[in-house]
Amino acid sequence: ALLLNQAICIFFLRKNINIKESDETYCMGKWREYKVPFIFATNGRPYLKQIETESGIWFQDLRKETNNPVALHGWYSPENLLAKFKQDTNEADCKLSNLPYDFLRDPDGLNFRHYQLSAVEAVENAVINGQNRILLAMATGTGKTRTILGMIYRFLKTNRFRRILFLVDRTALGEQALDVFKDVKLEDLQPLNKIYNINSLEDIDVANETRIQVATVQGMVARILSDDKSRIPSSGDFDCIIIDEAHRGYTLDKELGEVELLYRNQNDFISKYKKVIEYFDAVRIGLTATPALHTRQIFGDAVYTYSYREAVIDGYLVDYDAPHIIKTELNQKGIHHIKGEILPKYNPITKELVNGEELEDEIDFEVEEFNKKVLTPSFNEVVLTELSRYIDPESEEKTIIFAVNDHHADEIVDKLRDIYKAQEVPSGAIEKITYKIGDRSRVQDAIKRFKNEHYPTIAVTVDLLSTGIDVPEITKIVFMRRIKSRILYEQMLGRATRLCSKINKTHFDIYDAVDLYSYLDEYSSMKPVVANPSVTFDELFEGYEKVSDEEEIKFINDQIIAKLQRMKGHMDESQINYFTVISHYDSPEAFIAKVREAKSMSEENCKDILLQAKDAFAA
Repeated sequence: ALLLNQAICIFFLRKNINIKESDETYCMGKWREYKVPFIFATNGRPYLKQIETESGIWFQDLRKETNNPVALHGWYSPENLLAKFKQDTNEADCKLSNLPYDFLRDPDGLNFRHYQLSAVEAVENAVINGQNRILLAMATGTGKTRTILGMIYRFLKTNRFRRILFLVDRTALGEQALDVFKDVKLEDLQPLNKIYNINSLEDIDVANETRIQVATVQGMVARILSDDKSRIPSSGDFDCIIIDEAHRGYTLDKELGEVELLYRNQNDFISKYKKVIEYFDAVRIGLTATPALHTRQIFGDAVYTYSYREAVIDGYLVDYDAPHIIKTELNQKGIHHIKGEILPKYNPITKELVNGEELEDEIDFEVEEFNKKVLTPSFNEVVLTELSRYIDPESEEKTIIFAVNDHHADEIVDKLRDIYKAQEVPSGAIEKITYKIGDRSRVQDAIKRFKNEHYPTIAVTVDLLSTGIDVPEITKIVFMRRIKSRILYEQMLGRATRLCSKINKTHFDIYDAVDLYSYLDEYSSMKPVVANPSVTFDELFEGYEKVSDEEEIKFINDQIIAKLQRMKGHMDESQINYFTVISHYDSPEAFIAKVREAKSMSEENCKDILLQAKDAFAA
């Protein structure tokens, strides 16, 4: 094995040199006339994309005719080369394609929804077809982490990958993923961490038995760019990287921790982010709810997309109403802004964004100047007094308020506590949750309280709670700051989209004190499905008489289904009985399932099913 390692780490100028005749007995085969399976070539220059063919460490796996040379940023270790040599990807691909999906569907297993199964199938097909940059787009709240779990389990069970790096951009997201890996039962009722060796965020040294490494982008950047050569990982340490929240690029709008402050400039962060992704000789799988232009440039077009609109119609996420605009002198005067050069295209019927992943992320208007004007006691008092008419801090519902900065968050908390003091609301009902409240442990404790305990019901944050925080009880999103990232905006809205039967949640509300909705609505792909909640079922059914175009029919179909998804949560027993008798289905859910099945065949079929049950909607 040692001699093999020595042989394959030689630079080749022409085939077969540097292998002595006396060493021939140690050769393990011949590949394309070479007596080693792997070859390297370099001129010693560090890798630069601009001069890719004249820099980097070029590597080729000769064992497969279709394997092309690739430029690496670093070297393989001898151990990784041996592990790669022992791996048979053709056999693994065959096992993966033949492994049944029954476990993913099983209610006692992962109990995958139809779109999660489709997502895993799409990614696996891309891997088997030799694609090494793969993008998966799934709306916030549709279970990306659970989808990742099923995907990782199948990859490792079939030995398709030796070691997987699960990359996150925040410690909180890494710990949340680790919780899922520890809690969800898989094989023989054991969780993933009992089946395979998983390195947590603190375990940065990869051992031979490590199969999964959870790490932050920042932590991996520190290792790759380390002056300590012993800490720099091998380019072969991971052969698969799964990147959560792969839309990264809104760093300028974040209230960052000390480590992230090293990369506060957005372009600098994306540069280092790409360096981590491209450093390893691995298949790269990106997951996001909000693809940006740079996401597509790194990963290519999405192999599968499950949109917010689809999830609302399918009943897996809740819709939202038109925002409550809190009018002030500041937001009524407005501020001039310049549209980005890449503009979205819209469907004039559904108002959906087309090719949203090709949009530039940042929209150029005077955000910083506007936000400075927000930092006044009079503005806070007017807005928060109005908000207190709609928010009950002692209810089971939860609220997130987005502030300009940490100081602004303190002012909001103090003012709200003062407003609610007359109602004897405990101060713990309203809390600031930002990076500035203390060390990592204290921040995590605050997030867990917001997620698992009754108080706080109102969380005031800057950006800490904008991504990856799963609290289904959130029903209200409040904007008291402007932002210039449509991605961050959609991530913020995504905090409230999850279902919550505990509080009979049917939709969520937006309270906009800075006129943000109107500024970013044109650029956002996250539109409400029920465009006008006051429109009745009768009016929608009458709309069929005025349309013939399939897209127009689809728009009405979607409105009726989404409206029924919202209504079914409020139906009492007599209304449910009426609906089932008239529609001839066992329940509203059974009817919706039939409608979705018809919709998958054609919008006309869907329309026919809805019209046949028209009278049932009088319930």
